[in-house]
Amino acid sequence: MDERSFVDSRTEAWDRLAKLVQKASASGGLRTLSREELRELGPLYRRVASDLAFARVQGFSQDVVDHLNNLTARAHAILYHTDTRTWPGVRNFLACEFPATFRRRLGFFLASLACLALGGLIGYGLVRAQRTNIDVFVPRESPFRNSLKRWESGDTSGRIPDAEAAAMASFLMQNNIRVTFLAFAAGILGGVFTALLIFYNGAMLGAFAGDMVWVHQQANFWSGIVPHGVVELSATCLAGAAGLSLGWALLVPGPLTRRDALVVAARDAAKLVMGCVFLLVFAGIVEAYLSHSVLPRAVKVAFGMATGVSLYAYLFLAGRPKRSCPPEGTLPTP
Repeated sequence: MDERSFVDSRTEAWDRLAKLVQKASASGGLRTLSREELRELGPLYRRVASDLAFARVQGFSQDVVDHLNNLTARAHAILYHTDTRTWPGVRNFLACEFPATFRRRLGFFLASLACLALGGLIGYGLVRAQRTNIDVFVPRESPFRNSLKRWESGDTSGRIPDAEAAAMASFLMQNNIRVTFLAFAAGILGGVFTALLIFYNGAMLGAFAGDMVWVHQQANFWSGIVPHGVVELSATCLAGAAGLSLGWALLVPGPLTRRDALVVAARDAAKLVMGCVFLLVFAGIVEAYLSHSVLPRAVKVAFGMATGVSLYAYLFLAGRPKRSCPPEGTLPTP
């Protein structure tokens, strides 16, 4: 069967599934569908998923494959919606949905990481070339100025009372989560402000690192950053990926309508942001209780590297299709 005959013979089923998915998405899920529509949804989903597999095997055009891929992903999200308000829902989200979503949006994560790295290199280079350039990234009136002075003094370790550490952890979590939601929300403006926000975060870190070279505090600085920083910066890039995916769907919706492309992207973006919250809670606790502790530098750096390896092993390996996890959204199986 050639591509034209294939598309002509299947279009009616594809359009019907698209209408059911759009109705369910716009009105509150499966509860809004009639009994007859619910009976249609499952078989239509399996048929379109089979069509997707056939189109891939036959090497049909990318527009056809992308259209079927997005349609099956949207239908899969409706059929296998997870209620994260329950403990089983939270467990399934962390074990399956979050890492699977990360892999689907890996390209946007890498783009976000590139923005962060570029900002870091520019910030570091400018401050290393001329120390007064630190004022560009950390103005004298900035609340981060006191933190910079403390790093410059080298007086960053010491026993922090438990009450003060708890308050610090709470503040750090709230601040980082706020930045995460800002990066996500800014994506609706085409992703430009998301990219700038991630770039600025990288530039500030790079500027701090450049300033530490001038005062010979590099070892002290990095041993205080790495324990929580690997997870925290990863969460920042994940939030950037969420925002950039929204911006891309808005600017380049592909075969979908702009609204439908945003709906598909927003589902994954929301999952990335939810996952970021868990990571930032962990990073806030580590920063408050371990990063500035009296533990040896080598121990703190080793802890940070171990958490980084564990995090990326989880993101790349967890949630692969198996009995305990539903199929991943972009490759649903009948």
